[in-house]
Amino acid sequence: MKKALLLLVSICLLVALTGCTSFKAYTYNVNTGDQIELRLDTSDKYNISSDLPFTISRDGETLSQGSFITAEGYDEIVQAVMSDSNAEVIEEETRNGVEYIFYAYNESAHTEYNYVVKIVGSNTGLLLANIVSQDSAAECFNRLTIRKK
Repeated sequence: MKKALLLLVSICLLVALTGCTSFKAYTYNVNTGDQIELRLDTSDKYNISSDLPFTISRDGETLSQGSFITAEGYDEIVQAVMSDSNAEVIEEETRNGVEYIFYAYNESAHTEYNYVVKIVGSNTGLLLANIVSQDSAAECFNRLTIRKK
């Protein structure tokens, strides 16, 4: 009886620690020859579409759109961002198998918040654009796991 009770308590504790996080993942065969998996934390009503360009939404409202680019495309975009007076780099980092630059681009009446990402160990990158807000762009990106399969 004590073992059964201990097992039940352990299971309840495990469920409590893991929370209610849910995920949706898609694997794309990219024209670079790579297979790239995108996995989104879909808790709090976030969703990702399977089509390309893919969209990240919340409660049916599109927040970010993304498309795949080549590693060379990544380098070209980074150079353009660094030399464009309308672009402001917010963050530049390497983590979780991706190298990225998060930047704001303001050329017209609205500001676009973009992530340009290079997937380490691949020939593939990703461009993720958001016109809602800097916080929205960061939330979408931070919910996304990107990896080469």
